[in-house]
Amino acid sequence: MYIKYFFVIALCLLLKPLGAQNLQQNTDTRENHFATDSVEKEDVPEGIYAWTIDSRFGSVRPANYDTIPHLFPNEAFTEGIRGHYNFTGNLGAPRLSRIFTDRTENSFRDGQFLFSLPFDFFLRRPDQLLFTNTKSPFTNLTYHECGNKQNGEDRIRALFSTNVNQRLGLGFKLDYLYGRGYYDSQATSAFNGTLFGSYRSDRYSLHSFFAANHLKNRENGGIETDEYVTSPESFPTRYDTDDMPVNLSRTNSKQQDNTLFLTHRYSIGLTRWTDKNGKIVSTQADRAATKVSTVTDSIQMSASTDSLKLTPHFVPVTSLIHTLRMDFNNRRFISNAANGGRNFFNDYYLNNDSARDKTDYTHVENLVALEINEGFNRWVKTGMRLFAKHEYYRFTLPDTTASGTQYEQKYSIHYLTLGAQLMKKQGRVFHYDVLGEIRSNGSNWGEFNIEGTADVDLPLWKDTVSVRLDGFIRNEQPNFYLRHFHARNAWWDKDLDNQLTVRLGGSLSWKNTRLSFHLQNIQKLAYFAETLTPSNFTNNVQHYTHSVGVRQNSGSVQLLTASLRQDFHLGILHWENELIYQATTDKDSYPLPAFSVWTNLYLKFRLARVLQTELGADMRYFTKYYAPAYSPIIGQYAMQDPNYRIQLGNYPVINAYVNFHLKRTRFYVMASHVNYSSGTGNPFLVPHYPLNRLVLRLGISWNFIN
Repeated sequence: MYIKYFFVIALCLLLKPLGAQNLQQNTDTRENHFATDSVEKEDVPEGIYAWTIDSRFGSVRPANYDTIPHLFPNEAFTEGIRGHYNFTGNLGAPRLSRIFTDRTENSFRDGQFLFSLPFDFFLRRPDQLLFTNTKSPFTNLTYHECGNKQNGEDRIRALFSTNVNQRLGLGFKLDYLYGRGYYDSQATSAFNGTLFGSYRSDRYSLHSFFAANHLKNRENGGIETDEYVTSPESFPTRYDTDDMPVNLSRTNSKQQDNTLFLTHRYSIGLTRWTDKNGKIVSTQADRAATKVSTVTDSIQMSASTDSLKLTPHFVPVTSLIHTLRMDFNNRRFISNAANGGRNFFNDYYLNNDSARDKTDYTHVENLVALEINEGFNRWVKTGMRLFAKHEYYRFTLPDTTASGTQYEQKYSIHYLTLGAQLMKKQGRVFHYDVLGEIRSNGSNWGEFNIEGTADVDLPLWKDTVSVRLDGFIRNEQPNFYLRHFHARNAWWDKDLDNQLTVRLGGSLSWKNTRLSFHLQNIQKLAYFAETLTPSNFTNNVQHYTHSVGVRQNSGSVQLLTASLRQDFHLGILHWENELIYQATTDKDSYPLPAFSVWTNLYLKFRLARVLQTELGADMRYFTKYYAPAYSPIIGQYAMQDPNYRIQLGNYPVINAYVNFHLKRTRFYVMASHVNYSSGTGNPFLVPHYPLNRLVLRLGISWNFIN
C-alpha cells in the first residue's frame, strides 16, 4: 500500500513541474571537489543565492550545492552518508563517529552542553544554517519513510524562504523525525523549528535565527543477550525483533535545545569604480581629487565616463562586529521504579524509587571584534581581526544536604576570551586562515586555542590540484559535565587537569582522487567509562548491573588516520570508494577500527531520455575493535568494562537502491541491510544494540518556486 501511495504522489509531481531544480546543500559528508564535477549547471534556478556564516564573526561563506540526487537515499541514515557513525539502531538515536577526525567538539566555539553531541545527526550548529536570497519565494519539502505504524521510521523536512526586498530575507525551517523502533522500548522523536532572517547592504549586515529543538529517546539498555541475534537456535523460542527481552522499559531521556543567535557588522570604507571588464579605474578619493576647471572639460569627462560604463563598488576597510548567542537547554532522565531498573543500575545516590534526574544549562555569549578587511588596498594582502568575548554559563544539578534533603545546586562560570585572526581569502592560488585565542575563568589564563588552515590550488593537465593543510593546538579544561554530574545512578565531582590536544594533517585532491592524512596527540584525555557487575543468571542469560564514571589518562594518546577516496567510471558504470586506516596507541581509552571501507557500485543512465536513474548498491564495513558502549544514564558513549568487553565489526552492511531524478523532483526506493540473515554474522554497531533487519525505504524531495 505504501509503495502504491508513493508512486501516485511521485507521478502527480512529475506531471506538474513545480519550478525549480532541487537544491541540496553540500554538507560535511560530501566533498566539494567531487560534487562540483556533477552539478547540472544549466538547471540551477535563477535568482537564488545561498550562504552560511562563520559562527564567531558572521562572515559570509557561499554555500556549495549538489543539484543532482546522488546519494540522496543515504541522507536518511543516522550512521551518515558513508556509514562513519556507530548508533543504537533507530532513526535519530545517539551516535558517535568511528573516524576521530569527524569528532569536532570545541568548547571555544560550541559551548559545553555535552548532551547535544550524540544528536548531531539532527541538531545543527549556527555555521550550518543556510541563509538565502531569492527573487521568488522558495520552498523545499523532503520526506523519508520505512516500515509501518508499529515499527516504522519517518522524517519530514520543510524549508521556506523569501525576500522582502533585495537586502532583507526571511525564512523558516521545520524538521520532524519519529522512529518507532523495530526493537522494544526503542522509539525516538525529534522536532526542530527555526526562524531565520538576514539583511545585507554595503555598510551594514545582520544574520539572526531562533531555533527550538525537542528530542525524546526511549532507553531500553540494549537486548539482554546478543545471542538472541547471533545464536537464536540456542533458545527454545525464536524471538522476533519486538519480542526480544531488553534491559529497560518505561525509561526515557528528554532534551530541550533552544538557541537565539544574532551577528551583525558595520563597515567603513571607500567606493571603487570598475569598467565593463572589471578593471579598477579610480576610487572615491581619486575622483574627489579631480578638479574640472572649465565647463568644456566637465562635459568631456562626463562623456568619457559614460563611454567607459563605470560601475561603483563599495570596498569595506574596517568593520565593527558584534555576535550574541544565547542557549537555554536541559536534559531529563526518567526511569520508573516498576521497570526492572534495579536489575540494570548498580549505584544509587538518591533514595528516589524513580529517577527524575534533570540538569539545566544556560549560556550567554557576547563577542565584539574589529576587522581590517583584506584587499581594500593593493598593499594589504591579509585581513586581520582582533576580538574579545565574554561567556556566562549556569548549570544546575540535583544535590543533597547532610541530612539527606534534596535541593537544586547551581554553578555559575564566567569566561573572558581574547584573540586575533589573520586570513587571506582572495586570490586564485594561495589562501590561509589562522586564529589564536586565550581564555580565563578569572583565576588563570591557562586555556588557549590555536587553529588554522592553508590551501594551494595549482592547475595541472586541464584540472586543478588542491593541497590543503589544517591543524590546531588546544589546551582546555574538560567539559563541565566531565567534572560534575549528579543523578540518582551516577555521581561525581572531579578536579581534572587540562587536556592538551594537537592535530596536524592535510589533504590532496585531483580529479576523482583525494588523499588525506592526520596525526593527533591528546595529553590527559578525560573520558567516560562503564563498569559492569555480574548479578543474576536466569534462562541461560547472564545479567549485569551498570555503573558509569569518568577517568583521565596520566599520559598521552596518539592517533593516526590516512584515507583514500577514489572514483571510477566507464560509460554508465560508476564505482566510488573510500578506504580509511586508523591507529591508536591506547585501545582502552580511545579505541578505533584499523580499517573502514565504503564502496558504491551503480549504473547511471536515463530512461526515455528524461528520467535520470541510478541503480546500484553500497556497502560499509570496518574491522573488529572494542567499540564504545552506550550509557543511557548519561546519554553518552563510554569505554567498555575491560573485564567484560566484546569486539564488534568484521560485518558488512549492504544497501541496494534505485534512485530517480526528473527535472525538479528526486525520489528513491531502497532495500537496506539486504545481507541480513538470522543467526549469522555480528550485526551490531554498539554493544547489545542490534541493527535493523532488511527494511524497504522510500523517499522523495521536491522544490517550489512561487
